[in-house]
Amino acid sequence: MAKQKQQPEVVINNFVAKHMHEVNKSQVFVDRKKNAKRGYSKHKQGRYSDDYRPFSFFALNFI
Repeated sequence: MAKQKQQPEVVINNFVAKHMHEVNKSQVFVDRKKNAKRGYSKHKQGRYSDDYRPFSFFALNFI
């Protein structure tokens, strides 16, 4: 009998599983409710005066 040729093993590279331990780390989350009670707001309101706005609704009232 002739020898059978061995098929090369198919290597499937699973990149998600390969880099899973580098990316998926535990993380400490900030309690937003406690920060809101302390007065923290992520986006500060009213930082700019009306002079810096390109369009103002005050101009419409005079026309």
